[in-house]
Amino acid sequence: MRLLDVSAILLLATLAACAPAKPEPAPPKIIAVRVSSDPGKALLFLSGKPVGETPHSLKVAEMDELLGLSASRGQEEPVEKRIKFLSLDRAEVTFTFGAGRSVMAKALGLPRILVFDYGTGVTFNVNRSDLKPEFLPLLDRQSALLKTHFSALDVHICGHTDSQGAKDFNLSLSLDRARAVAKDLEARGVPKERLKVQGFGSDFPVSANDNDAGRAMNRRTEVILPQ
Repeated sequence: MRLLDVSAILLLATLAACAPAKPEPAPPKIIAVRVSSDPGKALLFLSGKPVGETPHSLKVAEMDELLGLSASRGQEEPVEKRIKFLSLDRAEVTFTFGAGRSVMAKALGLPRILVFDYGTGVTFNVNRSDLKPEFLPLLDRQSALLKTHFSALDVHICGHTDSQGAKDFNLSLSLDRARAVAKDLEARGVPKERLKVQGFGSDFPVSANDNDAGRAMNRRTEVILPQ
């Protein structure tokens, strides 16, 4: 072998050794999910495959699988699928069956809805509409979902309060909360014209208003999509 050939081989081997290693693909983000249905039990499916009957607990990889959860009761499809984020890696999913049983669908004039419920750990402080720091990572994920999975749909941003305070004050406060979420989503690249902001005051509680924990869950916003 000629000396030039040997030198070239050595040079290529050196370059290969010095080349940065390809980064390992990030492991999938695992989300622990508790699934229920109302009223009664329903058959649960993940990406079209049956996985059991509600109530059911399982783990899904990434948001695609969480969105791929569906349920049915015979030929009946749910009127509402509600995804409540407890943290970045925990969620509750509730399927509601029966025409007229989804109060939010009726309020928005929509036959079927997908609700992203931001309550529990990221609810608003009393009489405040500013976003808590722990809310921001969830909104970052929400904006990515809206841009990649639901880019053609209007997005209803609905604000809510607990029952403390005057009705007019609560209505204004709930609208401010919805506007705060919409402003953050817009800053993350969701087109402003898609965002439909609405405040409902204390009209649609998800928990009792007779204790601190229940009132905290009602101080929330919901991102709602037609289905």
